[in-house]
Amino acid sequence: MRNYLIIALFIMMITGCESLDTPLVDRESDITFWDKPEDALAALNSCYPDLYGAEQFIFNESLSDNSYTRSNNGSLVRDIANGSYDASAPLVREVWNARFAGIRRCNILLDNVENVAGLSNELKERYRAEARVIRAYHYFILMNNFGDVPLVTQQISIEESMTIYRSPKQEVLQFILDELDTAMGLPTSYPDTDKGRITKGAAMGLKARVLLCEERWNEVSAVCEDIINGEAGNIDLFNSYSGLFKPENKDNIEVLLNVEFMPLNREHNIQYFLIPPSLGGFAAISPTQELVDDYIMLNGNTIADPSYNELDPYSNRDPRLDATIIRHESQLENPDGTFTTIQTALGTGPDAIHYASNSTPTGYYVAKFYDKTARNLVNSGSNLILIRYADILLMYAEAKAELGQFGQNEWDMTIRKLRARAGFTNDNALDYPAVSGSALIEIIRRERRSELAMEGLRLMDLRRWKNAEEKLNGWVHGMKTDEDAVDDGYVRVENRIFDPAKHYLWPVPQAERDLNSNISQNPNW
Repeated sequence: MRNYLIIALFIMMITGCESLDTPLVDRESDITFWDKPEDALAALNSCYPDLYGAEQFIFNESLSDNSYTRSNNGSLVRDIANGSYDASAPLVREVWNARFAGIRRCNILLDNVENVAGLSNELKERYRAEARVIRAYHYFILMNNFGDVPLVTQQISIEESMTIYRSPKQEVLQFILDELDTAMGLPTSYPDTDKGRITKGAAMGLKARVLLCEERWNEVSAVCEDIINGEAGNIDLFNSYSGLFKPENKDNIEVLLNVEFMPLNREHNIQYFLIPPSLGGFAAISPTQELVDDYIMLNGNTIADPSYNELDPYSNRDPRLDATIIRHESQLENPDGTFTTIQTALGTGPDAIHYASNSTPTGYYVAKFYDKTARNLVNSGSNLILIRYADILLMYAEAKAELGQFGQNEWDMTIRKLRARAGFTNDNALDYPAVSGSALIEIIRRERRSELAMEGLRLMDLRRWKNAEEKLNGWVHGMKTDEDAVDDGYVRVENRIFDPAKHYLWPVPQAERDLNSNISQNPNW
């Protein structure tokens, strides 16, 4: 044994003299990785999963008045939604870290792709453009949540990361817009082998959303108009509102940008958090009564209409209500084609409100992303849609209304088109209303909420409309049970606090400021 140790030590001494830069012979190293085209493609592909995690996508809606979460997975979101958070909040740190990790992966690709031998200039340009759009998306999320953020456009060392400063929001905004402009040469579509890649339409849709948040109405209108006129390729509304989210309709004509999943190879399990316990779910995310109440009647009026019956609240309502929300006596299709009636009224069984810790606290579950083909009714290969054509129409409608340029033509090509696709037939719902100004804008905002509910955009809208303190303060409610005399018998779910002096921006994570004293903090944090 003593001889073996001497021999081993001798070998270590000899090999220890070898340069640390010697390439590995059994696997890729930093030295050899960028020497062939497939390496560049692998590096680019590694940037895509960072766009949005499935849980973050769906739990984000509970940061708004559209839904409530109470599970362990949602506790990070709940603390922010009810205002009981500070600069040490795990979700704040998680979003900051995840987005900058995604930016770093894009920077690595952008810093190295030029030197890849055998990769055509055309592919180099396309790879750069795809990475730039993904990086711009990360910066858009960071800017929306934190305002000023460090603008890092190339690989930096750990030591350098501890010396950087936050760049002003306007500088970050201009960087995002410039990055998106460089991507306008991307293809408008790809062959099936490249489905899900960033297209020109994705870059244009993201640019419209960025401009929307800055209220640059003329520019929003112009970008959306270009998409509507076909500059993003063959983009239109899918023929079925509920069908566009189903796995059999992935990558349909309405999608400009999504996160790709595939059965078995890459699945997500968010359905577990959305569906009733009788189907194997856990009510981690529960739509609120406030969201339900915003869906209009089939005649185009709100529930203030005399025809609305509080004792039969789901009859004669916007068809998107049932396509989005599982409520009392909803019908859900089983894998074998039969249907199950879901009972959520108080005392009606395991799916009922307040029945158990895994049942809904509001009386509602989520129908929009229901996949009857999901493995074990939990693991799904459905895509998550980040930008779709309906949003383009709604952004266009809002921009035109804010500019005072919204008339019959704009109504017909946006709101009427969306309602017709949803299933409205009543002329009062489809015809252009004789209103203008704030009344018209309110119609468009309600339409936006109903069309895009549970798709992670509501908090962004409340922030840019500057009415979050109105919508995110006080109680959020569940269905009417008459358990309590308060609030007309509607269940009180959570009392929330939104302080406009500080909550329009999240605090910069304290952990980042502990590492780098140059990183400043947002006001009142």
